[in-house]
Amino acid sequence: MLLAYISTLFILMSTVLAIPQVLVYTRTAGFRHDSIPTAIQSLGSLGPNNSISFTFTEDPARFTDQGLAEFDAIMFVSNSDEVLDDTGKQALQTYLDRQGNFMAVHAGCACLFTTDFFRKEVGALFDYHPTFQQATFLPLNTTHPAMTMIPDRWTFEEEVYHYRSDPRDVGAQILMTVDESSYTNDGTSSGTYPAVTSPLPIAWYQDRGAGISNDTVLPGGRSFFTSLGHSNQTWQNETFLAHIFGGLQWTLDSRTTKAYTSSGQVGTSSFSSSSITSSSTSSSSSSTTATAGISVSKSGTTSHSSTQASTSSSPSTTSSATTSSANRQSGVLDGYLILVSALGISITVAGV
Repeated sequence: MLLAYISTLFILMSTVLAIPQVLVYTRTAGFRHDSIPTAIQSLGSLGPNNSISFTFTEDPARFTDQGLAEFDAIMFVSNSDEVLDDTGKQALQTYLDRQGNFMAVHAGCACLFTTDFFRKEVGALFDYHPTFQQATFLPLNTTHPAMTMIPDRWTFEEEVYHYRSDPRDVGAQILMTVDESSYTNDGTSSGTYPAVTSPLPIAWYQDRGAGISNDTVLPGGRSFFTSLGHSNQTWQNETFLAHIFGGLQWTLDSRTTKAYTSSGQVGTSSFSSSSITSSSTSSSSSSTTATAGISVSKSGTTSHSSTQASTSSSPSTTSSATTSSANRQSGVLDGYLILVSALGISITVAGV
């Protein structure tokens, strides 16, 4: 009987301790941002303390039903033009229909221009940007996890994106805008598109990504987008990185994938020793392993610590996360208490 209790407890631990798996796609077919390697390094180094495992790839062949099925979220970062063929697009559509989560950063909205479900899932696609210059960004929502660290007026050098449609048309909720008097709009539209309602959207979210094709699937996965992230300096800015990880954690918290629910159709529910140690593997000959901590005050003051084990670039790398976040520790304890209560076992938990 005791063995059965222990077995059940281990199954519960395996579910609770599952680390969300995120595929970061950085392929470009046109303009390529020189900040992509910095983005990969920053995400990989901060993944462990945020209990997220990243796999980085530029290989479109990864986009198959089976290739995407293990991930709790797909993240497009600074892409350009036609980065997926028809097979890859269909696999992404299937992934979204299976309640997978999606996030795009900066030029993640500057690709797949003729793919309508992708436009809906992102919220809107890139039209143009003015000259890279200093601008002041303004939070419209201060309670969303992606926004709690953003100061009332956040001024730095960035590209201010303008779009081919209004993300509010697909139900997106706007999180951030820009003080339009703080920069010179010297850009030129690439075509004739409907006017985007003021205030100009800079970051937004969808509780249910609009790219899903089957309206009977409820709930769908979440979608998050931020247009920020042009430069190497931005990807090394702690306020920006807290914005990114806040958005990603919110996206993953849809609880529609296997890392969070046994009914998930995509994602990972596996538990292994790599889930409790910081590690890294690669499909090529190089990889990055790092641990880091980040905290940001509302005023914009930041503190950051990191310990990097090894750094190099590769077409596809995986950074496995630890289970150090407080919410996961709390989830494990809650799981223990629920289980032992159901089994009628009396326990005392010390040191928690």
